[in-house]
Amino acid sequence: MPKNNPRRWMIASIIITIISIFMVFFGFVLNDFNFFWMILVGLLLGITFGIMIFVFYKQARLLDNLFKDVDQLAHWTFDQSEQQQKVETEFNERKSYNKILIGIMTFFFVLIGGAFLIFGFDDTDEALFFAIIMGSVLLLLFVVAFTAPIISYRRMKAAVPEVYVSPYSAWVMGEYSQWAAPMTRLTGVNLQHLGDGAVVIEVHFEIYQRTGPQEHVCRIPVPNGKEAEGNEVARQIAAVNGVAFTIAAEETNQTD
Repeated sequence: MPKNNPRRWMIASIIITIISIFMVFFGFVLNDFNFFWMILVGLLLGITFGIMIFVFYKQARLLDNLFKDVDQLAHWTFDQSEQQQKVETEFNERKSYNKILIGIMTFFFVLIGGAFLIFGFDDTDEALFFAIIMGSVLLLLFVVAFTAPIISYRRMKAAVPEVYVSPYSAWVMGEYSQWAAPMTRLTGVNLQHLGDGAVVIEVHFEIYQRTGPQEHVCRIPVPNGKEAEGNEVARQIAAVNGVAFTIAAEETNQTD
C-alpha cells in the first residue's frame, strides 16, 4: 500500500504543537520580560499547527479510506512503460500550462510595473528600487513555474505506479489531490483525449485563499484498455459532486 503522507504531517504537527505548549509554559514559569517571546511564538505555533492537526487528520483518514476500497471508484496499476508514458505526458502538459500562465503574469507585471514607473515615481532611486523588487518577484515566479513540473516529474517517476480514485479525491503516483474540503469547490470534470492516444480525467476545482479563488486541476491518467471504465469514473465524479461532465474529443457537454 502507498505511503500516507498526510499522516506523517499530522504527527509532525502534533510534535510541534506539544513543543509550543512547553514554550508557553516555560515562558510563564520564567516570568521574565526577556523570555516573553517564548509565549508569543509558542501561541502562534500552537494555534497554527493545532489547526493543521485536524486538517491533516481529515486528509489522512480520507486517504486511508481510499486505499482500503471505501468509496473507491477505481484502482489502476501501470507497468513501467505505461508509467513512463503517463509521467512524460503529465510533465509536458504541466510545462505547457505553466508557460502560458507565466506569459500572462509577465504581461501584467510589465504593464502594471511600467505604469507605476512612468507615473508613480519622481525619485530615480525609488523607481529603481521598485523595479528591482518587481523583477525579483517575477524571477521567483519564473523559477517556480519551470521547476515545479520537474519536481513533480521526478516524484511521479519514483512513486508506486498506481492510481486510486474516489468521488472526492485521487492519489496519482505519489501526488494526492482532494476537492471535497473546506474552502474548496469542484467546478467540472473533463475526459481528455490527447493526441498520442492517451486518456486523462481532468478534475477542475478552486481553492479559496486570501487573494481569491485559485484554480487547480487534478489530472488522472487512464490505463490503456481502460478507456470505458475511465469514462464511467469521470461521469460518477461529476454526478456525485453535481458538476458538468465534458468529453473533449466529442465536444459535448453533459450534466448528470
